[in-house]
Amino acid sequence: MRAFITALLAVCALTSTAAELRLRGEVTDHVTRQPLGEVLVRVYRDGVKERSFTTGPGGRYSVSLQRGGEYIIRFSLPGHVTKCYAVDTKGPAWENDKREVSVDVEMTLFEKVPDLDLSFFDMPMGLARFCPMTGFLKWDKAYEERIAPEVSRLMAEVRLRREASQGVTAGVGD
Repeated sequence: MRAFITALLAVCALTSTAAELRLRGEVTDHVTRQPLGEVLVRVYRDGVKERSFTTGPGGRYSVSLQRGGEYIIRFSLPGHVTKCYAVDTKGPAWENDKREVSVDVEMTLFEKVPDLDLSFFDMPMGLARFCPMTGFLKWDKAYEERIAPEVSRLMAEVRLRREASQGVTAGVGD
């Protein structure tokens, strides 16, 4: 019986696979939902910048993340608030597995507002955990729930100030 179980585990180990993670998506304007081109995308692994590139005119990006790291993917564009998300790829993996899992992640950016502290958006807007052995990516819903009230408050303030500045601009030429 012990030999059977050992043989079964060996077969499972050979047929099971681990996975690499590819994140891809589009960077869009928060208000218009139109793609933003020339967005600087920086990828940090364990706190060290690994690479950077810019999106094309369609705002598309694609990033492969190796197993065994803690990543921050940061998006910035002049005149806009920089935002990021974090992905942890640490965990056990099957040896010699070359499979890749692709996940779409949209990022929205919005224009800066003068005299409004938006440094809260320096924090990740999402935390994800990727399991190399299973290939599953899971977003931390509890984290999202904790930051949601401050995100909502700040976005309401951004809308109010934007509307107020548009009202002032509309009244100038009247």
